[in-house]
Amino acid sequence: MMKRIAFSALALLGCAGTVAAAPLVLPLESPVYFQFNNLEQVNLANTIVVPGTYAPAAGTQGNWGVINISSIQLGAVATPHVDISGGPAFFSDDGPGGTNGMITGIFYGVQNTSATTANGGFIDLFWHDAGADTTLGATLGAEATCLSGTTCGPDAATVAAFTSGTFLARLAFASGIDPLAPATFIKGSTDPTTINVSGQADSFANVVLSAGGAWASALNGDWFNTAFGTRDLRFSTFFNGLASWSGAPGSNTFGLRSNDPARVFTSAVPEPATLSLLGLGLAGLAYRRRKKANA
Repeated sequence: MMKRIAFSALALLGCAGTVAAAPLVLPLESPVYFQFNNLEQVNLANTIVVPGTYAPAAGTQGNWGVINISSIQLGAVATPHVDISGGPAFFSDDGPGGTNGMITGIFYGVQNTSATTANGGFIDLFWHDAGADTTLGATLGAEATCLSGTTCGPDAATVAAFTSGTFLARLAFASGIDPLAPATFIKGSTDPTTINVSGQADSFANVVLSAGGAWASALNGDWFNTAFGTRDLRFSTFFNGLASWSGAPGSNTFGLRSNDPARVFTSAVPEPATLSLLGLGLAGLAYRRRKKANA
């Protein structure tokens, strides 16, 4: 029923005339697979300060970085309540000036508890309309070059660009990745501060509904089972060393480039963007009926 509501909203929107662009609407009650590209810094002493003035990132942390979502796919359930695999893409980032828009973000607040474990931390996601992402591209340089870590660094300008746009959701890392350690939210295979390191880290996250956002209700699926309760999203992060994002010599802050498959089974509750589209569509349909009646 909810899927029919979402698609009906899009159909009705055609009756409403031209309206302002809105964030991409996620499908409801569906397995969804996200592909991320990240640039990040890590410091085992948890002394990093996120540059710039992004207020939620105040304080010190052991890991932070910026995010770009390169694709969103209609996934498939690999193992019920455990894993979701990828599938055909319904969103692809076609770069600044393209027609598809752009999704960026920041993660911050992660506190390392050992060389391979951490807790705490949040992810904030933002939508950029197809026209607005041109400004983002101009700020960061060519998108692909920026994401390789060669034209944008861990500075205030990068943070400001990746945290602009329409707020989509805030995610909070949560326990569950280690069934024997409720205080472990992120668990890695390798010490990420090893020079030229490559490795993997896994984690779960929940939506912070109180933060709002156009995607908050859709991402609130409570689908993944863990020893400590259900979780909304699951991440698998593959990382490599990135010298251009390392801190000053002796700072013990190391740069990484990573890509993060993330999975979610979306909620049956329509997200605000879907409800807005439905409202606009119904309003347009009512207008057309009144106009026809008065003709």
